[in-house]
Amino acid sequence: MGRFAVRLLMIGAGVLALAGCQAIQDKLTPTEPTPTKTTLPPLAIPVILPKASPTPTPKPSPTPSDPAPTPTPPAPPVGGSCSLPPSNSPDAPCVPGSNSFLADVDKAITQVTQQQPGIFDFDDKKCDNCYYVKNPGKFTTGVIANLNAMGLCAYYDGEELAVKNTNAFNDQYDILVASGHIRRGSGSYRVTCHPSWF
Repeated sequence: MGRFAVRLLMIGAGVLALAGCQAIQDKLTPTEPTPTKTTLPPLAIPVILPKASPTPTPKPSPTPSDPAPTPTPPAPPVGGSCSLPPSNSPDAPCVPGSNSFLADVDKAITQVTQQQPGIFDFDDKKCDNCYYVKNPGKFTTGVIANLNAMGLCAYYDGEELAVKNTNAFNDQYDILVASGHIRRGSGSYRVTCHPSWF
């Protein structure tokens, strides 16, 4: 073997020895692991914004197909008439006095009970002939028709019955109690208005 080859072998052995020593040293001195950076995803922090007051949107007003009728007293029905013109004194003063048409009003009520028995419950009564009225509209319209047939003018305002035979005055009668029964007799008379208000 030549000198050159021996040298080469020695260098190779030296390199191997060094590498082996380095490997042994690596095993003996533990190295700390290099920390790896872990990147966390950004946290989502909820942001609460103040509520903006909503702009009110106007609600469409309902358009009724049939407008609600305004309550009006029934007009005197056919079969009777009032020959007097309206008195045009809606604010006439009214005070209790003596009734002028009580007998006529009671007679007109009795006639309606005979003419239209179907609008009454004869088994439900507050007094002898104070029956329950199942249809107040037909009842008051019938009373007005009967009074007109007697030559009197009558008008029901939804509360009381006004009766007159002149524009100088009219009497007021309450012919229905809150329970829906007929009110008769002197208890039905309320006041007299001077001049007549209707």
